Amino acid sequence: FPQYLVFKPGMAITSILLCFYWYKNNLLINYFKNTENKKNAFAIFGVMSAFFLLIHSMLLGVETDIKIFKFLRRVVLVSFIIFEIIAQTMLVVNFYKLKDRLNSYFNFFILKLKILLVFILITVAIFSIPFLITSGNVHFKHGLEWNYFIGVILFYLLTNLLWKKNYL
Repeated sequence: FPQYLVFKPGMAITSILLCFYWYKNNLLINYFKNTENKKNAFAIFGVMSAFFLLIHSMLLGVETDIKIFKFLRRVVLVSFIIFEIIAQTMLVVNFYKLKDRLNSYFNFFILKLKILLVFILITVAIFSIPFLITSGNVHFKHGLEWNYFIGVILFYLLTNLLWKKNYL
């Protein structure tokens, strides 16, 4: 019951905010690269991850015994994670390439933390594959899912800390 009133709308709002985040970062990168109206790959992956998050939130709470539906729900969730990690990786690489131009705007220690976080998320994802594709390991899978999402969300907290305060 409560998921329909709070959690699902919150996830939809989060999806919209993610689209806005990736759009604004696309504008930022274009500004510092002196390009106009270019759709960077990280923005496309980021918006796609937001789309999959929206689909996932709509599928939450739908109970069915149809195996294809359960499989589709898993594919949507995994797609969100994959697209999100790709987008995050590409964004930090773009920021790192522009480090000389962004020196007065960014705290580069935080950028290095974001790079480390993305590296950890990729490493955990790769080493978790054998556990995820086998049956069983339910407690591991649930623990991994929740902790992994904390790592993904930590990326956005670090974004807030990334900017030097005199430019906010």
